[in-house]
Amino acid sequence: MPAFGPNEALDLASTCRWVDSLIDRGIRLFWTTYGTSHFMTLSDEELMELTRAVAAVTRGRATFIASTAFHWSTQRCIEFTQFAAECGVDIVKLQVDWRWLPSEDLVFEHYRKIAEASPLPLFAYTLAQPGLTGGMSVRLLERILELPQFVGFKNDTGDFYEQTAYLAAIRKGGKPFAAMTGGSMESFLHGHEFGATAFAVALGMIAPELTLRFADHLDKGEREAALQIVREIEQPTSRLFGSFYYLSHWAAYHTVLHLRGHFKSDQLRFPLRTLGPEAASQIRAHLETPGILQSLIPRPR
Repeated sequence: MPAFGPNEALDLASTCRWVDSLIDRGIRLFWTTYGTSHFMTLSDEELMELTRAVAAVTRGRATFIASTAFHWSTQRCIEFTQFAAECGVDIVKLQVDWRWLPSEDLVFEHYRKIAEASPLPLFAYTLAQPGLTGGMSVRLLERILELPQFVGFKNDTGDFYEQTAYLAAIRKGGKPFAAMTGGSMESFLHGHEFGATAFAVALGMIAPELTLRFADHLDKGEREAALQIVREIEQPTSRLFGSFYYLSHWAAYHTVLHLRGHFKSDQLRFPLRTLGPEAASQIRAHLETPGILQSLIPRPR
């Protein structure tokens, strides 16, 4: 999630200091992505600048999965994999805008051509468009599993029923392959039972110790302790952060990072909406509620 200044300028310095602090606090996996990284507001040049800047911080310290834009051609994606390798990126996620209803044969050929030329391992991507498409079929995933360059994919189709079907195909394929859902500990708690090995979680951006504790509980077979974190902290936080307007959770995380001094501003870039003082007060009160997050988000040094 990139920081912006009061004039909507991309604030890479604050972004990188924040990433550096997360690495110091134990986070070892980062990625850029269309939604949380606000690609819809960034120019191609800014996307490249963000990739280069984050890679400089994570290089040799954490795994960094950089993403392509939705609208890039196959050749442009190939060029980006080469650029990313030079920057020190570890994996490239090839984002496809499924809202345009590309045929699965077309998507597979796009991926196959990039895989043949890419110097880096790759992630695939699937997105459901309500009323139009259910996202990537299991059959397409099985074809992608046959391309050795692919080591995982981001599933924005569905965190539960769809993820279970994808995980079954991955088990059948027999190769190490990470299927990561939209971004919650709750969905990983479900997927973990069916072979999910890694998770993306928005809460990790503000409470890394909490998400690491959750992962440790699962590693030790302490499912009830992991479930307690989801019920008592993640679910109430998600309800509040999503209550302000559509996709307001992005704005809420900017507000937290500003309140805690990581970002100089809680500003988002048009057309995304910045939260106002009333919402910020609700978020502050939530953070200070005993047993929620106040002890898990130390202020930056």
